Amino acid sequence: MKTIQISADIGRDIRTRSFFRRDIDKLIEKVSDNVVLDFTDVVFISRSVADEICNVLVDYNNLDVSGMSGDVEMMFTVVRNGRSRPRVYPSGDVKIVQLNTLDEMERFFMSL
Repeated sequence: MKTIQISADIGRDIRTRSFFRRDIDKLIEKVSDNVVLDFTDVVFISRSVADEICNVLVDYNNLDVSGMSGDVEMMFTVVRNGRSRPRVYPSGDVKIVQLNTLDEMERFFMSL
């Protein structure tokens, strides 16, 4: 089993989904056995990065995560739980407005 130290290999403050994915793909490609993504000492991940971590876990069946704590663990948990529940919009009385041009859009927003 190989452990990838996210704080050392990617950073402690991870804000961009595309950079995270690019870097993690490069690190995982070098490993043929099971991999643990260790988030010890990572202090922040954005919501989009948390979502990308979920994508990575789906795309690579030999991965697990560990070492998440504080805000990192909270963000990951919120995103993971949100992905497992269907989106429900309780109010169906929202008026749909069709705007075909930028002028129409400008007039609409100026009227609010």
